[in-house]
Amino acid sequence: MQPFTVTRAHLKTALDEQNWDLLDKLLEIDKTHLNDNALYTDTWGEWWGLLVEAVRTDSVTGVTILLHHGAERDVGTWGDCIPQTPLELAQDKPAIESLLRSAAKPDYLRRTDPPLPTGCTPQEQAINRQGEIRDQTGLVFQTNEPE
Repeated sequence: MQPFTVTRAHLKTALDEQNWDLLDKLLEIDKTHLNDNALYTDTWGEWWGLLVEAVRTDSVTGVTILLHHGAERDVGTWGDCIPQTPLELAQDKPAIESLLRSAAKPDYLRRTDPPLPTGCTPQEQAINRQGEIRDQTGLVFQTNEPE
């Protein structure tokens, strides 16, 4: 049996779907892409990673899980816009700001044992292809995701 490989798309999908127990389980298996700050982008050339997305979407649980697994608190946005740190983005989100300012690693207790993802949607393939291009060339650009 092949060992399970955690991909960027697995992590991004778990965060986007707010599947917290799965996100925790995936990061427990492999944290390689935890601080990848090229998972999300806008049409203006700004890029960010999981922690910034959890802050941006006001997800206290998402931030808790990411910090629990060692997300770097200073990995912010980058690209064609003015960079922002997760803490700067959390200025109007007291619970998240408190988590980011705390030196302590927050605890997260998984409530379920979700199954690991199988298969790969066209959107997930595009996310993984984008990451592979970054790994191979150092270049980052958004691949065309099917609608």
